[in-house]
Amino acid sequence: MSALLHNKINRLARVLRENSSVEFKHNGFYYEVFESAESGYIVNLYSSDEKDDEGQYIEANLIDGGLCSGNERDAIEFMI
Repeated sequence: MSALLHNKINRLARVLRENSSVEFKHNGFYYEVFESAESGYIVNLYSSDEKDDEGQYIEANLIDGGLCSGNERDAIEFMI
């Protein structure tokens, strides 16, 4: 892993820890990571950053998603 990617992951993990959610673009995809109500983090991967009137990503653009039971850094790395 390059030092630049390592630093980006650390910054995103810090934002996730402080705000309980983070959104970012990586390799042409759009990521949404947020705390799960039960445990861990939900990670969703979208093909577009298009959002609806309520500011939510459009479900039709969802490519993949899952639950990561690890820490913030694990959640950021989960789908990358």
